[in-house]
Amino acid sequence: MKTIIFYSSTYNGNTLKIAESMAAVLSADLVSIESETSGIDLSKYDLIGLGSAIHFAEHNIQLQRFVSALPLQEKNVFIFSTRCRPFIGGYHKALKEILKRQRANLIDEFSCVGFDKTGPWVLINGYNKNRPNTNDLFKARLFAEKLQQKLPPSLTIKEAITEYKQGVAFRVKGENRIAGRKIVFLNTTSCIQCGKCIKVCPMNIFRKNDTIVPMNDEDCIQCQLCAKNCPTGSIYINESFANGMRIALREMFSTKLQNRYKS
Repeated sequence: MKTIIFYSSTYNGNTLKIAESMAAVLSADLVSIESETSGIDLSKYDLIGLGSAIHFAEHNIQLQRFVSALPLQEKNVFIFSTRCRPFIGGYHKALKEILKRQRANLIDEFSCVGFDKTGPWVLINGYNKNRPNTNDLFKARLFAEKLQQKLPPSLTIKEAITEYKQGVAFRVKGENRIAGRKIVFLNTTSCIQCGKCIKVCPMNIFRKNDTIVPMNDEDCIQCQLCAKNCPTGSIYINESFANGMRIALREMFSTKLQNRYKS
């Protein structure tokens, strides 16, 4: 999954700290909107991050104008901010309205408090001192990790099944050929056959014949080890409460999962 994060951080660097934490997890390109951005081709990116401090109850107006000019139709986007007040309220509303008009796909949003020494806070030498702190940055990294689970890399599981081969369902989306039925999906086009998914999967879901494919995905326990270790972001786990309940019930009334784990 190729990611770019656009940010504006012009006051105390609060938003930059959050952006850097997210970029480290996502291996994202990090770009200030105050720098030269005209040569950036967004078609190369699967995910776009947009963030700034909250100014007068909404995102930085420069960021809003920047986003309004971006070609974001059908693009996957997340937004983030740093703010003074303890509650986020409707601070993201203005930027979300712009994204709606741009017909972008908003995946998720994140916000945390940041140091502010403007207005009345000058009297006490600033409010939210030393924020964002290590805990805020940790939460930003967790948010970024969850983004990877929410966004199917280079595939959409809504695509119709086009063929079955050795019991594995395949879908085609553009140039991508996707193997998987309901829970585990692998983009065989971007897969480099490194075999890391085979090594790390505790339930032995993956098999390699002429290519690596997910088999018996009903045994998947949603641990995400395969997706986290895939160097090309070619694996997506359809994580859901229903799948979690299915796993719990099978553990209670059957030894099949345990036997699969031992095999």
